Amino acid sequence: MERILLKENKSTYRLGIYEKAMPAQLTWEEKFTAAKEAGYDFVEMSIDETEAKMARLNWSEKEIEEVLSAAKKVGIGVESFCFSAQRKHPLGSGLEGAEEKAMEILYQAVQLAMKMGVRIIQLQGYDCYYNETTSFSTKERFFRNLKKSVEYAAMYGVILAMETMENDFMNTIEKAMYYVEEIQSPYLQVYPDIGNISNATQYVCKDIRRGKGHIASAHLKETVPGKFREIPYGTGQVDFPSAIATLYHQGVRRFVAEFWYTGEENWKDILLYNRNFLEKQFELAFQL
Repeated sequence: MERILLKENKSTYRLGIYEKAMPAQLTWEEKFTAAKEAGYDFVEMSIDETEAKMARLNWSEKEIEEVLSAAKKVGIGVESFCFSAQRKHPLGSGLEGAEEKAMEILYQAVQLAMKMGVRIIQLQGYDCYYNETTSFSTKERFFRNLKKSVEYAAMYGVILAMETMENDFMNTIEKAMYYVEEIQSPYLQVYPDIGNISNATQYVCKDIRRGKGHIASAHLKETVPGKFREIPYGTGQVDFPSAIATLYHQGVRRFVAEFWYTGEENWKDILLYNRNFLEKQFELAFQL
């Protein structure tokens, strides 16, 4: 890899935090404040398969304004969605009524993003999940509905960016790039999870380079072989400096720290510790 000669610093990239790294009962103002105090630049909002998170797709104008007002008051806000509700409602499902529901909630997510000024929705790379296995039909249905979704998002200037998952269907950037290259829209990109890729291939940097010019953002998550979440930073297998350097070298400037709050009383300390850990990984990356 060509050496990065610039004396890089924090002003040349931005690091956000996954909403679920903080207690769910916090208000949005409290979440934004905690994130800002720990040194993060923005929050990635979760829209998962729980009823509480799915209800966000039907937020009223007043509810949206409450979030936006809190962001304005604190100085940081929501800049992207992690749309993990697609685990329950994947684009390729052939179960009765599933396809219609998958499209409905994706369109709702685009509308919500437009109203909130959110630029990126991280899609889940699942053709199917519960009670189904990947087949020719699920793959084709996924492709067809992804194309429709991108065309819809394009009308509102919202980027749909596919996450690399823990399943064989889309666990690498190379697999996600098939859809990017086939659909060929500026509104379809890749949003990789570096931890998941580290479980999928030993050639992580090679896989990252496969997405050159099409990576909108990246999740920085720790993993160990066979386990994909709730691994403390620095205790797993992920070579963060090499991955960050490869991403940065090809133009990626937006990153999200993905970790989970699991009931710790010192969760604010963990937010700060993890931010400091990742800042150190960037420093090491800039020396490569």
